[in-house]
Amino acid sequence: MAGIIEGNQDLLGKTLNIANLVSGGGGGASNNTGIAGAQPNSEDGTALERKILATYFESKGIPLKAGLAGVAEEMKQGLKMYRQSKTILAIKKLNPTTAQVHFFTLDDEATFNQLIKFWMGKLKEAGGNLIYDSEIEPNIVKALQEAGVQLQQSDNPKYKLMGYL
Repeated sequence: MAGIIEGNQDLLGKTLNIANLVSGGGGGASNNTGIAGAQPNSEDGTALERKILATYFESKGIPLKAGLAGVAEEMKQGLKMYRQSKTILAIKKLNPTTAQVHFFTLDDEATFNQLIKFWMGKLKEAGGNLIYDSEIEPNIVKALQEAGVQLQQSDNPKYKLMGYL
């Protein structure tokens, strides 16, 4: 799993630069349509990424600046963020075979499900076998199940969802 999460490989998508998202400057991820059926984005990468995250934070009642500051703090602790189409994968390696994941999306259901299947396949290929998420969201649960992830109640109180790849 180290080759996916660490290094400068683009297997999961383009790595996001959170400092640019916080400041609103350029230099976010470039458009990456490596998934069949993923549509090119007409928006600038950084503007799109801010929109994806802002929509998520707004739905949770979290001010954008506070949400981005929280993400920036997590990134200091090893969180990586990747974007494909209009979906962001946040991932942090917990041990050689386990990762914390979270998804932020504006994609339609079919594209989102395809991206989840792609990302879970890449994690499995890299030696990952267990994921955790702090949220249980119906669209994410459905996409993970369709991708073949076997979901269970978490055995770690820090997380609400646990899944075997």
